[in-house]
Amino acid sequence: MSKLIVVSEIAYEKLNKLKEREKAKSFTAVIMELLQEKEADISDLFGAWKMDDKTAETLKKKLKKEREELFGKA
Repeated sequence: MSKLIVVSEIAYEKLNKLKEREKAKSFTAVIMELLQEKEADISDLFGAWKMDDKTAETLKKKLKKEREELFGKA
């Protein structure tokens, strides 16, 4: 079953560019790809949080202290 939707000219142009770039057969395929939930992968976050060595050491100490309070000394 098909449904009619209305999009702005800008949205249409962007979808059309994606369709051409991905060599998709339909706008439906492009939209479904955009709506697909990506499974989280922690490696995507590597390098995302920039901090200096001092901040990293402070954070490490706080985490160690909290772990010890919660779980006892390892």
